[in-house]
Amino acid sequence: MRILAAVLLMLGLFTPVAQAQNYMGEYYAYIGPSDHWNSQGVRLGDFGAILQQDRANFHRFGIRDQFDSADPFFGTLSARSRIPTIWQVRPGSEYVVNRVLSGHEQYLRVEVFGTGGIPTRIFVSEGAG
Repeated sequence: MRILAAVLLMLGLFTPVAQAQNYMGEYYAYIGPSDHWNSQGVRLGDFGAILQQDRANFHRFGIRDQFDSADPFFGTLSARSRIPTIWQVRPGSEYVVNRVLSGHEQYLRVEVFGTGGIPTRIFVSEGAG
């Protein structure tokens, strides 16, 4: 068993101690019409890209939907670039992804987890309820 663990560790397939992700906070995002288009005017077809555009609109372009809330996590381009790879939908809220991708407006709750002040996972669910 020790040999197997050593081989997996060398291959990067096993870490002896998982780094804990800490709850960093949350924000609310209202996905409106402007969040479905990138800054070059191209329609977005990926949920993570739409979440990223919502935060770019909020922080960089000052385009804020009425129900968007501020967040201290995604104010930089570097931080926003992580969004498409770290989002996950909360069980029971899977339908919000289809609604957003179908072009509907949607109010979302976004919980942010991370390590060392860097977001490593965001969990998305319906914002109302």
